Amino acid sequence: MFDVEFLRKLEYLDVVARKILAGRIRADRLSSRRGTSVEFEDFRQYAVGDDLRYVDWNVFGRLEEFFLKLYREEENLHLTVLLDQSASMRFGTIDKFDYARQVAAAIAYIGMSNLDDANVHAFGPDVVKSMGRMRGKGKVRQMFDFLTALEPGGETDLKRSFRRFIGEERRRGVVVVVSDLYDVDGVMPALRYLKSRRHEIYVVHVTDRSEAEPALRGDLRLVDGETGAWRDLTITDALRKKYVDAFESHARGVEQFCRQKEIGYARAWTHVTFDELVLRILKRGGLVA
Repeated sequence: MFDVEFLRKLEYLDVVARKILAGRIRADRLSSRRGTSVEFEDFRQYAVGDDLRYVDWNVFGRLEEFFLKLYREEENLHLTVLLDQSASMRFGTIDKFDYARQVAAAIAYIGMSNLDDANVHAFGPDVVKSMGRMRGKGKVRQMFDFLTALEPGGETDLKRSFRRFIGEERRRGVVVVVSDLYDVDGVMPALRYLKSRRHEIYVVHVTDRSEAEPALRGDLRLVDGETGAWRDLTITDALRKKYVDAFESHARGVEQFCRQKEIGYARAWTHVTFDELVLRILKRGGLVA
């Protein structure tokens, strides 16, 4: 999955991403905190205990009062990829989980190569495995090994997983959710909860053609890939059309919700090459910036 050819694609994505971001690389995200960068922000009067190195002596020469120079602090982006590891991801004409972890690797790699803090968390019913604080290309092989060792299983519980993630990660940043969004308790409440913690959220909705338009007909037993529950159905053309409409309505509903809540959204069809998808995300959503 992560061979030499894949690494070449990542290098290509890195080069294109740098062009898209117009040079926005390390320490180019401005925070609201005052710091010691080279970008001047404001003055304030001197108070006892302040560092004399930041006194503006030119102002003192004119006004005979002490004023400090204040600078806007620059900080690295904190990027987290939340990768759905539930059993439903192991499905599709093209395996959704293999596709999803390639996309997760590409997004994390671009962050790492820009010397941002990149983190990957795999979740099923809970956040179960993590690899964090990856900065620079030196840890790319460790990330590949981590992603390759993952095996999907269990039910999807987005809100529970997000709650666990929030409890473990206090820093705000960009959070990319890579998932097929099958949650019987509802996708919107989970995304609303994650958004309330003031993260910048981007959703990559992984979808395979075989689940959007299944080639099913006749008397069949359908088995839930996560719970094992089953149901016997006679699938007619009318029932199949009803399913296709419901599937598309679900996807469009999630996309509309994301737009309303200022959450980035991209539909990730598995037949679209992952590098094309990542470039589309970068161009439309400014994800890494």
